[in-house]
Amino acid sequence: MGHDEYGTSDGPPSFGMPEHSALTIEGRIERAAAVGDHIIRVREGRERPLWRSDWLLGLLLIAGALGAVVALAVVLDLLG
Repeated sequence: MGHDEYGTSDGPPSFGMPEHSALTIEGRIERAAAVGDHIIRVREGRERPLWRSDWLLGLLLIAGALGAVVALAVVLDLLG
């Protein structure tokens, strides 16, 4: 990318973010492509679907524990 006499560049501004950041268009396109590739691989049987993943149970346990803590905080707030 070249600069003209006014110091402007030919491309879009980067705002100091990495090229493949989730906040850039390039990063979003790459993530969308990765999701599409995963869906195709699942359909072809080369990958396991996300809901059959080994770590899904762990995420559910974490979400349940967070829900229990929030419920406990609400109950204690109502009592106290």
